[in-house]
Amino acid sequence: MSLFEDLTVVLPTYNEGGNIQHMLATLTELYPGISVLVADDNSRDGTQQKVGEFSATNARVRLLNRDPNDRGLTASIMEGLMNVSTPYYVVMDADFQHPPEYVRELHARLKGGADLAVGVREDKNSLGLGRKLASVGAHALAAAYLRVMRQPTSEDTMSGFFGGRTDICQRTISEAGDRFERKGFKVLFDLLKYLPRNTRVEEVAFPFSMRRSGESKLSSRVILSILRQCGLAGKAAAVAVNFLFINMFGRFLSALVLGLTFTFVFMGTLDVAYDDHFVTSTVLAFVLALAYLVVANKFMMTHGRRDKMIMGMKMVFTGFSGYLVNFYIFYMFFSDQYAVQTWPMFLGFGVAYLWNAFSSAIPEK
Repeated sequence: MSLFEDLTVVLPTYNEGGNIQHMLATLTELYPGISVLVADDNSRDGTQQKVGEFSATNARVRLLNRDPNDRGLTASIMEGLMNVSTPYYVVMDADFQHPPEYVRELHARLKGGADLAVGVREDKNSLGLGRKLASVGAHALAAAYLRVMRQPTSEDTMSGFFGGRTDICQRTISEAGDRFERKGFKVLFDLLKYLPRNTRVEEVAFPFSMRRSGESKLSSRVILSILRQCGLAGKAAAVAVNFLFINMFGRFLSALVLGLTFTFVFMGTLDVAYDDHFVTSTVLAFVLALAYLVVANKFMMTHGRRDKMIMGMKMVFTGFSGYLVNFYIFYMFFSDQYAVQTWPMFLGFGVAYLWNAFSSAIPEK
């Protein structure tokens, strides 16, 4: 029996045509006798055809034909895991962010007695700042939930690189699969929620790499799905986050309330006098300027190039032009004798702008 005949690698894919054949060749070369199951989520870039071409010369590579009405990363992995017939499995991405060389380490932990072996990302420099903060925040939320529920946990609950004993995994999915977030993105978190409390979890640190090809799937949908995985409180938080950070009207309303509150509180601390005319004009200036800002940020952040320098230039442009709109509208009603009062408004608009710019940077799809 070959050393790796007891292991199946499950590769969930969506538009990984630029990576999949290279990944399959790497896995089958590194691990003689290994089985590979590609659970494709109805790709449109020829991924399925490329898997078919490879499997024609390698019978241990299979393509799972999935229902197009049951889409989602978690759904793909769940279906893949339920089709594993070897004693052990490993789940990993096909884009080389999870190094194939470390499958060996996960396999060794499982052979050594672990029920679940989790790959822990030790170097996240390839992640952008926003994605890194989102990953840290999501892990903190998931880990807190698992500890409260007294479930097994990991140092990287958001990892997509993990392996386990097939019998325990399939039993867990059979018993609790209807409670998984099938359209979600973090199946490890769902597994940890429903695995037996005495599950033995071990970890393997690995360097997190850049994608070889294709685009990241990170979006607001990932963030919301993670929140929905955290019980009733998480579902309520998902509704709030969707409205305050993702919904355009919600972003406008929250930025407006935040900016006006900061402005008038700051004016109160400076003992600046103001009348109803001033309040009306300030509110009108904020409403119109922020309406422009929300639309401008929505367009700027979702169109064109997204590298750091260009994104920075877009933020400067929308912020500066928003200030001009704000003060133009304000001075339609006031002369420069109210310069003292405009300083709190200047800072308040800056707070509203930063709130909106941050939320606009979250990809929606």
